[in-house]
Amino acid sequence: MKLYDLKTNHEKELLGIDTKPYFSWKLQSDVENTVQKSFRLVLKDKDNTVWDTGLCESDRSVFIPYAGIPLKSRTRYTWNVTVTDNHGNTAEAETWFETAFLYPEDWKAVWVENPAKPSKRKKGFGNQPPATLFRRVFSTKGKVSSARLYATCRGIYEASVNGTETDNRLFAPEYTSYDKYHCYQVYDITDLIREGENVLGMHVGDGWYFCPVTTMDKKTAAQPHAIFYQIEVTYADGSSEIFASDGSEKCTSGPVCFSDLFAGEQYDANREIPGWDTPAFDDRDWQSVRTGKKDVRALAVQTGRPVKAVCEIPAKKYYVSPKGEHIIDFGQVLAGHVRFKVNVPKGAAVTLEHFEIPDTEGNYFNNILGMAGIGEGVDQKVVYISDGREAVYEAKFSFHGFRYIRISGLDTVNPDDFTAVAVSTEKDETGTFTTSDARINRLYENTRWSQRSNMLSIPTDCPQREKAGWTGDIGIYAATSLQNEDTTGLLTRWLKNVTADQKDDGAVPMVVPENQQYKDLGRMLKMVGGFKGSVGPAGWGDACILVPLAMYEQTGNLEILRDQYETMKRWCDFILTCASKYRGNKKIPREVDRYLWNTGFHYGEWLIPSRTKDGIGGGSDMKRSIDEGKKYISPTYGYLSMKNFAMISELLDEKENAAYYKDKAEKMRDAFAKGIITEDGKMPVDVMGAYIIPLHYGLVPDQLKDAFVSEMITKIDENNGCLDTGFLGTPVILDTLCENGYQKKAYDILFQDQCPSWLYEVDHGATTIWESWISAKPDGTPLAVSLNHYAFGCVDDWMFRNIGGIVPEKAGYKSFRVEPRPDPRITSAARSFESEYGTIMSEWKCENGTFTLNVTIPANTEAEIVLPDGNRCHKGSGSYTFTAHI
Repeated sequence: MKLYDLKTNHEKELLGIDTKPYFSWKLQSDVENTVQKSFRLVLKDKDNTVWDTGLCESDRSVFIPYAGIPLKSRTRYTWNVTVTDNHGNTAEAETWFETAFLYPEDWKAVWVENPAKPSKRKKGFGNQPPATLFRRVFSTKGKVSSARLYATCRGIYEASVNGTETDNRLFAPEYTSYDKYHCYQVYDITDLIREGENVLGMHVGDGWYFCPVTTMDKKTAAQPHAIFYQIEVTYADGSSEIFASDGSEKCTSGPVCFSDLFAGEQYDANREIPGWDTPAFDDRDWQSVRTGKKDVRALAVQTGRPVKAVCEIPAKKYYVSPKGEHIIDFGQVLAGHVRFKVNVPKGAAVTLEHFEIPDTEGNYFNNILGMAGIGEGVDQKVVYISDGREAVYEAKFSFHGFRYIRISGLDTVNPDDFTAVAVSTEKDETGTFTTSDARINRLYENTRWSQRSNMLSIPTDCPQREKAGWTGDIGIYAATSLQNEDTTGLLTRWLKNVTADQKDDGAVPMVVPENQQYKDLGRMLKMVGGFKGSVGPAGWGDACILVPLAMYEQTGNLEILRDQYETMKRWCDFILTCASKYRGNKKIPREVDRYLWNTGFHYGEWLIPSRTKDGIGGGSDMKRSIDEGKKYISPTYGYLSMKNFAMISELLDEKENAAYYKDKAEKMRDAFAKGIITEDGKMPVDVMGAYIIPLHYGLVPDQLKDAFVSEMITKIDENNGCLDTGFLGTPVILDTLCENGYQKKAYDILFQDQCPSWLYEVDHGATTIWESWISAKPDGTPLAVSLNHYAFGCVDDWMFRNIGGIVPEKAGYKSFRVEPRPDPRITSAARSFESEYGTIMSEWKCENGTFTLNVTIPANTEAEIVLPDGNRCHKGSGSYTFTAHI
């Protein structure tokens, strides 16, 4: 037996935490049926023991919370764990982590800013100030044994020491609710520091902080870039020294003429300043910075990993369009930028315009100018101005959603000079999936690419038009995301934003971080709809419960439930307050209506194909969705949040709350039966999802279930076997069919290739998941809709459980079931999943009536194996092969 994958706060060798740590490890053993019997964890500060659990008779090996004395700031701790298994084997392993600033007084820095006041920023290309180069000279007095840089900015930055970048991350400090939660980063710069004179460089562009679309406050539009940092050096003799931002810095503008996350970036190579971040550079002509306040109230160390370039894709095809445009196709829709080689005369400009799909003739097409002007200023353009030398360039402070680029400024185009660079938050892969069906495999890959594109600092809806943290998207997709990649760090950080942005009355915004644009949208929706109180749409705000619950179910992370507990409770209380407001509907008795969440603004099921026009639900379609949503969506989600929160309270031993919210859930379920379902057993809204959603969530009385199932099947058949579900109905349609004995019908919908369907997208060349079921017409005509939204990729979750067959029985797959439910259209499948305990594998094939299943069960877990012929058995850890005749 050996121990591996030791993690602190779900990361290996974590450099900088400012919260109470928790610990995890995995066991590996060649002996079958291996289970951890005991562990002992010892945490040390150098040679001093800080915490010793003593011998714990327990099989728990994940998310062990620290329970020792308060930790010290800026300190490296090591922890060692010793484990004994049920066979008497013992193993131990050790790792480390470092704390960051645990107290406000640890900071000695002040904010310093560019003294040049920029003109007011506006949407669109060229309406932003130049990026700022900040430079600080500091001198060390001896041999350095360790050095750390703690840094952040207003904008986004790249940091360097003595001309070398501190690491390869992008867009630090990333996207948060800056006025309440502003992250700083920690860098190990020991190897970059010289004895004597050194220079810290920080190159700062606008980023999310200043962008008119994403800023938290319109007042920032005319504010300058600013930096805040602290360098802490420890010398070989044990002494230490601090160099903090203090006003001694100098700054100037450089080659980035302007940058915007949506509009793009212009770079003028003639304005490059060689050596600007090295000690030998003469900065006498640079400006002195303006000194601001210390203000560390919102600062917190970044949780989770940084944004990085994660893969590269060469050009697949170059062509000249009927309009004479030079176009390169990379063959894959993605989020990122293009690296390209350029060799043109001095002063010549090369322009790249990024887009997702051409028109039917192959010309450039802008598909992201959506309803109500959404997409305005999203030029997705990069301009490089040459200094006459051959160069390789890639944008520093912008990213785009694209598959194609239109190139201007080159007489001849060599496609080998262009490489697409996909950008995403760095994450470990947790899953693989493949089947005998090429289209299903492509569907899976499409989901992976949309996840890769939209798990970028925050979980976004799309990487081009909005780049926004729509809560509804991640609410339905969180479980799928965790089965594809380890999104724990990213989701944990995003949930901190949710807590920061939660309203005083408990409402959770529809978009988090809630920037100025969406604050204004919320006010407009209240005004137009005549609503009072905060806007917290059902199915969107519920993400504050759905996301941490999915994290717990997929990984066993109880700590995230504790961290988010008050946020979840306040959301439930907001729902109860909204439900208690009487609508005056004489058909519903007041004692029933008070438990129906049918007031306020809601998006409804959203993007039901038969309820949308040209792919998106705007105008009258949106109004109908809002009106109809109160008749089944918000009452359903009111119940669901009470039910889930009561269960979470029970898990956390909050017994009083568990009983209280369980009672509210039961009253809401009863009210749904009495106040929503009509006397003749119908739903007040005659759409497919109105029957599927209540069935799935247990809101249909037993005596009406058969009628609801019949209505569901009838609606599918009347729709030519196609789904007609929106954002909130689609995640549960296949499960609802299987739960009610219609597995074949579920597979029929999965394999459907007429619009609307998943395989319609695949057959029409999709390489990501579309925003809308109708993003391109059957003749190929593209609509003004994003082609890169992960939400409907939640079908992966169903495929993993039903085709792959891996189903969690206990949180974190401590216990799980392997039960492939094959369909004749698939003859083989393989699914692997890196659980918190190790790799789970299910691989099967069906040949000549013989079903063969290979299973791997990691140590410290157990599984039930269920074969298609009904035979079942229970197994502990190990690798096994099973056969059945079907």
